[in-house]
Amino acid sequence: MRKRFELKDLAFERIERLLEFAEKIHSIEPELADRYGSLAMAIARKARLRYPDFLKSRVCRKCGAFLVPGVTMRVRVKNRGKMKYISVTCLKCGYTRRYPLNWKDRLTRRPWRALYKRWGT
Repeated sequence: MRKRFELKDLAFERIERLLEFAEKIHSIEPELADRYGSLAMAIARKARLRYPDFLKSRVCRKCGAFLVPGVTMRVRVKNRGKMKYISVTCLKCGYTRRYPLNWKDRLTRRPWRALYKRWGT
């Protein structure tokens, strides 16, 4: 029987691999990329993993669609009073995810940076 940390490591590797496949195939077959995204979310739930930042930013939490800027997601910087945040909207289901920008408590943890890590911006 495998130990708990071995199962989590295996699940994490599979999630990474599925998202790499989804990124490669999205331009050719978007439905398959969406399926890979929903499978990655299902694996994370089954292994009881905290969703990694790269999974949060690349897969819609509501419908499981693989998110690509300008194709399946819309990215905006918005203000609400003193608070600034990045708003990411899934263009398939309309789900909006907000990443705060100026919270002093979250200076060390910035999951929204994973949005731009893949595209080099």
